Amino acid sequence: MAPESFEHENVIANLIGEFRNALKGSHCFMFASNLQVILPFNNEKKGKDDVVVLPDFSIVCDQNKLRNNRCYGAPDLVAEVLSPSTGRNDRLLKKNYYEKTGVTEYLIVDYHNRYIEKYVLQNGFLKLEDIYSNENQSFFSTYFSYVHFSIEDIFSF
Repeated sequence: MAPESFEHENVIANLIGEFRNALKGSHCFMFASNLQVILPFNNEKKGKDDVVVLPDFSIVCDQNKLRNNRCYGAPDLVAEVLSPSTGRNDRLLKKNYYEKTGVTEYLIVDYHNRYIEKYVLQNGFLKLEDIYSNENQSFFSTYFSYVHFSIEDIFSF
């Protein structure tokens, strides 16, 4: 796999910075793309299969999920930063995995077009709740109600 662009990596670093400042002192942990997440996923044809993903950014508040240098179960929040090679996978396959396993808030970040789509788990489905862009610059997390920032801070590079 080719390394990601510096813009991609900078967006992840900026997200971590914003969430870390807001969640300072909480019991939640933030991770960049090196955290292997094992999602319990039931495949109707094959039985139970675990799916392994490496989200660009994730927050885990249940410390019991963290063991053996991995996360076992759905993180509370996941963000994927789109790139030409992963965009379709992030929007379809990974979104489906996150939805089925109970990720509460899912962010799709497009640094090329400078917007963030926020999906929130409602009745078992990740529903698009808001899109943050130049027209709507103040991001507010639904799950972490005290997290808010300007998307300009995320796309500053």
